[in-house]
Amino acid sequence: MSNSFEPTASIKLVIWDLDETFWEGTLSEGQVRLIDNNINMVKTLTDRGIVSSISSKNDFDNVRELLTHEGLWDYFVFPQISWDPKGGSVASIIEQANLRPDNVLFIDDNSLNIEEIRFRFPTIMAGYPQDVLPHLLDVEATKGKDDRSHSRLKQYKQLENKVTDQKQTALSNDEFLRQCDIKLRFEYDVESHLPRVIELINRSNQLNYTKIRLETDEAVANFKEQLKRHDVFAAGIFAKDRYGDHGLIGFYMQMRNERINKLTHYVWSCRMMNSGLEQYVYERLGKPEIKIAQPVSNPIVTFPKVDWITEVTQDDQVEATGQAPQLLLIGSCDLTAVASYCSPNRIEFVNGVKNEVMTRYDDFGFILGDAAKVTRSRQIDKIPAWTTSDFTNFVDALPSSEILVVSLSAAMKGSYLVTKDGVVVRIHPEGLGNFIDTNPWAEFLKGVSYYDINDGIRTLLLNNSLHLFNNKATSAKHKFLLGANTRDVGGVLSDENRDLMQHYNKLCKAFCASVSGWHFVSIDDVVSREKLLDDRHYTRTGYMDIATYINERVRETASDDALSPTTGTEYANLSLSVEDVVRAGRPLSALSLFGSKRGGVAHIKRAIKLTPVFKVVRKFVVRESQPQIAG
Repeated sequence: MSNSFEPTASIKLVIWDLDETFWEGTLSEGQVRLIDNNINMVKTLTDRGIVSSISSKNDFDNVRELLTHEGLWDYFVFPQISWDPKGGSVASIIEQANLRPDNVLFIDDNSLNIEEIRFRFPTIMAGYPQDVLPHLLDVEATKGKDDRSHSRLKQYKQLENKVTDQKQTALSNDEFLRQCDIKLRFEYDVESHLPRVIELINRSNQLNYTKIRLETDEAVANFKEQLKRHDVFAAGIFAKDRYGDHGLIGFYMQMRNERINKLTHYVWSCRMMNSGLEQYVYERLGKPEIKIAQPVSNPIVTFPKVDWITEVTQDDQVEATGQAPQLLLIGSCDLTAVASYCSPNRIEFVNGVKNEVMTRYDDFGFILGDAAKVTRSRQIDKIPAWTTSDFTNFVDALPSSEILVVSLSAAMKGSYLVTKDGVVVRIHPEGLGNFIDTNPWAEFLKGVSYYDINDGIRTLLLNNSLHLFNNKATSAKHKFLLGANTRDVGGVLSDENRDLMQHYNKLCKAFCASVSGWHFVSIDDVVSREKLLDDRHYTRTGYMDIATYINERVRETASDDALSPTTGTEYANLSLSVEDVVRAGRPLSALSLFGSKRGGVAHIKRAIKLTPVFKVVRKFVVRESQPQIAG
């Protein structure tokens, strides 16, 4: 018999034997005497968020009557009181509590029971009353947290009721979950719940899929800095069901940009394990990459389909994917950040990397493309840009979308190429431009023409695009046009770019003021200066502010009959094809520099451009005057 007790992990559950352990005497043989220190210990553990259970060879009704009379019965969860071997009863308690044996303490006066439990659960903490109890409340493993409201006990009582109901039903597991009325709420204001989030990350193990802990001040500081990044998305997840409110039971941190989509934190409380929550959220996030740190109790995906979860807002309004309005987003990468905080039922045409090249959808050639030319084109799908499939999906989605969010400030820059079969594609310096500079002899470039366009042509293309959205998005009751930031951060915004963005904002604001159903989202007003990372990117909370503005406008006008879908007046110049408009620009030589990089073949092209011979030749291959189209 051991005469010492050394905890090996934090204790989350204490399983008590009763006879000669919790009380003095044997209940089945007569009267027993309760031990005041043990009663106080159970209550103190409960105040620290550590729950207690019972594994006793006794008559269930007699034990319940005695403990109820003493006001103690409700302090215990998942009690296993029968004449069966203790190995099975302890296994049942651990399974029902969704805990690992590592975090369980078993106390018993019988050496056979102690050795049976140690043999069956090698990582469990097991000890005799005289070794464990004198110092149990003094060890670090039972420090717990302040839970004098007994929230942890209440949550386990809810789980106990759920387990009892499931045992008594003839329903399959899936059918039982469907009648549990599980509701999830995504709380994107992580900072307001930071202590609980950090506690969940550090305490949870069996459902902490990445196991990246925040156990030092430096780790917490780095975590807070990550939360500020423009390409980091995070949420605390609250759950409730017919058995009660389970509070914050999950958290994710996702890094998502044009090149990466991965989970850096993915952690859940064990209280709702086996309910499909981990799978539902993972699939909702687009099945991002995740490096799972074993061991975990459950794989993320365990069900063929999770269709029993409803998403709700703070006031319990339903936001389930199947019921939420369809949201269509088109434009620059800032929409990726905004989209994560808007409707889960969304279709995104947002800039991203495909085959190592940035694909741009803030492209007037994509938005205003001629459907017949695009679908017949033999060149477009050879270009590292948007595809025929992207274009047809966009055309199909536009009429059925109920909310439209557009961001086209970046479309005011860049050159254009026109294929020999009449398809127009924008050349962005950081995407297709770099590719052309480093692959000037690519097969798809044969027969293409290059054009630079002036501000008047850009204005026409922007107006045509906005009117096309208005005419084609016939189901959209809410249409949002994101403005551009015009404030400098760190001296990187040139006067030329500021003037261009101010011009863009002026055009967009005027359009929204003149066409019903449109909202201009002024970034200068909605995103405060301290949330600017640079002139084009904002902190995570900056994007949350944009999404909050959009969501509030939608809710404010949800019942406004005046915002029924409207069809705008046809713009006079929509009859002009995007090809004709772009070809009115200034032709460029294939030797022109289109990208932002200056390595590889690009520096040779630059050298050629700077020679006097090239300047002479260029006069013969580039027209010195082009048709001008007023904005």
